[in-house]
Amino acid sequence: MSMLPNSLLPEQLPKAQFRAVVPCGYGVDLFPLVEPADQLSSDEEDARPAGIRSHGRGHGQCKALLPVAGKKMIDWVLERIEAAGIFDILVLAPDSIAKPIAHHLRSRRAALAGSGSYLHPLARIELEEIPEEVATKNVVRSLMWAAEKQLITTDFIVAPCDLLLSPANLHAPSISLAALLDRHRSDDNLLTTLFSERAAGNLVEARKNGPPEVLTIYDRKTSTLLDIREMDDFDEDEVPLRTSLLAKFPAPTLTTSLVPTQLYIFSSLVLPILTSPTHSRRLRNMEDLPALAGWISRLAWRNKGREQLGLSSTGGRPGAASSSCGGKGAREDGLALGRSTTQPPAGTGRKDVLGLETATGAPSGTGTGVNTPALVSRSSWRPDLGASSPLSAAGAASPSGGLFGASAASAAAEAANERWEAGFSGGAAGGPLAGKKSVAAQRAGKGGCKIVVWRVEDGFAARGNTVSGFVEINRAALRLLPPAPPPTGTPSGVFISPDSHLHPSVYPNLGEKVGIKRCIIGKNTTIGKGSKLTNCVIMESVVVGENVKLDGCVISNGVQVRDRAALKDCEIGRDVIVDFDTQTKGEQLVVEVD
Repeated sequence: MSMLPNSLLPEQLPKAQFRAVVPCGYGVDLFPLVEPADQLSSDEEDARPAGIRSHGRGHGQCKALLPVAGKKMIDWVLERIEAAGIFDILVLAPDSIAKPIAHHLRSRRAALAGSGSYLHPLARIELEEIPEEVATKNVVRSLMWAAEKQLITTDFIVAPCDLLLSPANLHAPSISLAALLDRHRSDDNLLTTLFSERAAGNLVEARKNGPPEVLTIYDRKTSTLLDIREMDDFDEDEVPLRTSLLAKFPAPTLTTSLVPTQLYIFSSLVLPILTSPTHSRRLRNMEDLPALAGWISRLAWRNKGREQLGLSSTGGRPGAASSSCGGKGAREDGLALGRSTTQPPAGTGRKDVLGLETATGAPSGTGTGVNTPALVSRSSWRPDLGASSPLSAAGAASPSGGLFGASAASAAAEAANERWEAGFSGGAAGGPLAGKKSVAAQRAGKGGCKIVVWRVEDGFAARGNTVSGFVEINRAALRLLPPAPPPTGTPSGVFISPDSHLHPSVYPNLGEKVGIKRCIIGKNTTIGKGSKLTNCVIMESVVVGENVKLDGCVISNGVQVRDRAALKDCEIGRDVIVDFDTQTKGEQLVVEVD
């Protein structure tokens, strides 16, 4: 891939301005694929969400570590975050599932450090164990807890561990996480969020089987998010709107066709709200992040609401113009606003809580920022694919680079941001703010709340927080994998369709005349001769006997399906043994221990 010339890097980059927060929940709706990792006392067990039980076996499966097309689910999210230039990552996990996640993060870090990757070894990943009494509530309570512990002190992005974005054009995606972060910073938004069209990814699903409907209200012209509401909050035939809203936004768009991806970028101005005793009761009654985003977006366009947020009606903190430039809440200016919003300082080495040393120095090609040429040299989706167009000798980008084409030349920067200017007309044009820190402080949060919509033509966007969603993100993830070498040494009569993915360790364990169509099969799986598998997702260390027929099944780790069994549309939990000659359809199979 093309690399950023060292001569274009500043000698000392500003401190990181974003922290990524990755909440890892229990995965209630992924049962029987997900189980807790540890045995708990009876009181702790009763505190778990419904559907999550240990079955008395003392081990289980964690949502964040479910395999998705050969990689752990959380790794897909971490890679997107790191490729966007964020190297300060906070992973939040309940006490009961934190140990296996910590073990995986250590193994991942060691593997990446040994591979010589220029992106990942720089990342500082901090794992914090959330008390069970907090984690069993919701992610809003977890964020409140993290803010109170001062684990988050800057602008931050919340990215769920089960989100997969697979762009239609891998070389030049229409929307990238790096561009979202840069636009959030340049527009100085309180909140920037990503929604997807309900059918994004060519997944045509009945509404009753898809994610629950929410009413999203936004101004299409400025992409201003105005409200998010559960449909249950309204009567079937009427949705009341405030006259003050219509006065400011005369033609709002109301739709139930959008689905929250649960990816949110928050200004640090939200942190005092999360820790404020004034708002504590309201926040504790919020069930999820869309409820928090809806509340903040309503306050953002109401003058009295902005006062509740600690902002003046003109967009800044009251008294911000006279605040000290060296104060804790002062906003960055000049170089900081014009350069990377995410790059850690050059020449700093520190140990993360996983006990591994972060790399020192600033590698070329990893800075971000709307007026630097770094976006040209980095793919925010597949580092091995490179940029859509290489840098010229002068460091300028081709205008065809889309959102990846930001250049030191102002003309190229304007071309690169053309699509965003149409959607975000209220903020800065993308260049650095030339004013002093007091001016930057005055406009803090002035951009309000913005929504970005991932359209069907942009590619696939969905979460793997249900069994059906887990299957879909597995299939979508195949497009993000590098081309697999053709299998060698398979027995005679084996058929594997091109739209299937098998871990390399599976090929030696295939029997004769095995047929595999549209399946994803994890490592160390064995399939006996004469077995036929169609539309299945099979995890790791699964044993499939001879002359078995599996159709539309999802099978967890350690399962044994014995000879001549025939299963259709079944969901099988960890370590289940399916007996000889079993024939069943549409069942959930789990191990029950007295």
